[in-house]
Amino acid sequence: MGGIPPLVTVLITISAVVAASLVAWFMWSSTRAAALQPVLEVTSAYVSGTGPYAVSFVIRNVGAAQISSVALDEISCETTPGGSVVAGTPAGCTLSPTTPVAASCRATFTSSISDGSTCYARVRVTHTGSAGTPTSAVTLTFKVARP
Repeated sequence: MGGIPPLVTVLITISAVVAASLVAWFMWSSTRAAALQPVLEVTSAYVSGTGPYAVSFVIRNVGAAQISSVALDEISCETTPGGSVVAGTPAGCTLSPTTPVAASCRATFTSSISDGSTCYARVRVTHTGSAGTPTSAVTLTFKVARP
C-alpha cells in the first residue's frame, strides 16, 4: 500500500536511459564536428625583393580535416610595424603535392614592407570534414620577416 506502481518505475527507468542516450549522442556529435575542422597556422612568412616586393608564406593545416584547395583572396600588410596598411596583389597559393597539409602562398606589393610588419590574409579553404566538403573563408594574421 502506498508504494510506486511497477509500471511507473519502468517508465522512469526507460525515460532516464533515453535522456542519457540523447545527452551522450549530443556530446559525441558536437565533439566530432569540432574535431573535423581545419586548424590553420602560418609559417615561413617573409618579404623579398626591392620592388615589387613579394610576401611569401606557408599555410599549414594542423587539424583533422583534409584540405583539397587553398585560395588567397586578398592580403594587406603594414608598411612598418604599427604603421599604415597597404593592399597587395594576391599571386595565389599552391597546395603541396607531397604534403597535402601545407600550401605555399605569395603576394606582391608596390610599397616596401618592413621586418616585423603584420599582414592580414583572407583565404578560402576547401576541406573534407563532418559536413561533406565545405569551403570556409578565414582571415589569417601573421608577422613577416625581412631577411
